[in-house]
Amino acid sequence: MNLEIQDLTKAETFVSCFHHMKLFTERVNIIFQPEQFFIQSVDSAAVVIFEIVLPKTWFDVYTLKEDQTVVVGLNTHLFFKVLNSREKTQRIEMNTRLYDHLCVDFISDGKDAFDKHFEIPMIDLESEMLHIPTIEYQAEFSLPSILFASLISELKQFGDDLQIECTEEKISLVSNSLELGKMYTNISIEELQEYAIDEGETLKMSFSLKYLQYICAYQKLSKYISISCSNEIPIRIQYLLGTDAKMTFYLAPRILDDY
Repeated sequence: MNLEIQDLTKAETFVSCFHHMKLFTERVNIIFQPEQFFIQSVDSAAVVIFEIVLPKTWFDVYTLKEDQTVVVGLNTHLFFKVLNSREKTQRIEMNTRLYDHLCVDFISDGKDAFDKHFEIPMIDLESEMLHIPTIEYQAEFSLPSILFASLISELKQFGDDLQIECTEEKISLVSNSLELGKMYTNISIEELQEYAIDEGETLKMSFSLKYLQYICAYQKLSKYISISCSNEIPIRIQYLLGTDAKMTFYLAPRILDDY
């Protein structure tokens, strides 16, 4: 396997994809498939599934020997430690030229940074790929990632769960607890980048604010965050990275109490 990211903006995005991964899992399999770079993992509490899909066309170089699939298991903390040492002017090269190590090289064309080379030990990680069915969600909307992250951070100060209500007129976000009181905000559909909901539908859902805050830690990946939801099934939250590249989270709902 051999890949290169020469575009410096994409190189920054690639590094950012792994920045907060340790919040969800300590170990992950990176699957280099013939047509795409793919990661799927479940957090230790089995509350969140996350996926990263980067099609081969997203990379400047992406080659596999005889179109085989290569699976590389890595410690997420160690891998990000390596990626975080990259200077902003350096392109990324990765390959499996060594049998039991992933080789990562940061190369600079100028004299403003020294080239860096790493050999990261691979780990054996047994994991089963989960089949996530295609779902026709009852409501889908998008809004600025930074704005949503700010709201989640503020709501987290007033409780552990976020209650979401979606109607044809607005989206309501509520957090409350006996000790801390209540915070809520109503978002008009005119304030959203995109919004669609089944006619006459009202959705009421509840999700962990801790995990939403973890997901929002990736706010810099994309200007907008896309959210798809239906009653009683996991919410889908996506950061779209261009040319069919995306990072997707599926967060299980909480049992909803009346509010």
